[in-house]
Amino acid sequence: MIKILRVTPVLSPIVLLTIALCLLGCGGSNVENPLRESEETDDTPTQVDPENPSLNVSVDVSKAAVQTGETVNIMATVDKLRGTNIIFNWVNTTGYGTLTTTGQNKAVWSAPEKLDDGAKVEVLQLVVTAISQVVSAESSGVDTDTEVLTSTKTILLTVTN
Repeated sequence: MIKILRVTPVLSPIVLLTIALCLLGCGGSNVENPLRESEETDDTPTQVDPENPSLNVSVDVSKAAVQTGETVNIMATVDKLRGTNIIFNWVNTTGYGTLTTTGQNKAVWSAPEKLDDGAKVEVLQLVVTAISQVVSAESSGVDTDTEVLTSTKTILLTVTN
């Protein structure tokens, strides 16, 4: 029993470190946006230029001017970068029509069936966040590096009767 007591002080820090890493999730992250309409993630690994990290987002809209009752297809693309998660938050700012996400980086917006006034401008926003986390083991211990990049795109759609 004396030998067991001598080994226990050595194992205790290892057991505690293992439990702490399991509780922390070892690199997981959760970014919550209470104003979001939808959130989709893309876990595709990408590469970033360490000297100039940036998040380049392009948005393709099938049409910018629509009649009441029509739909618009929207697709976002992100240039290659190092990242573990890419999060797409689609927000229907003005709320005249209906925004529905159909995939990670795709959405469909439906114009209202009728308008009280002659024309309305619908404002949609896409907030793209890339979270890059690298965990490395060094002689001094575990080192983590987290980088968060974000880009907001505003999409204007004109609706007429």
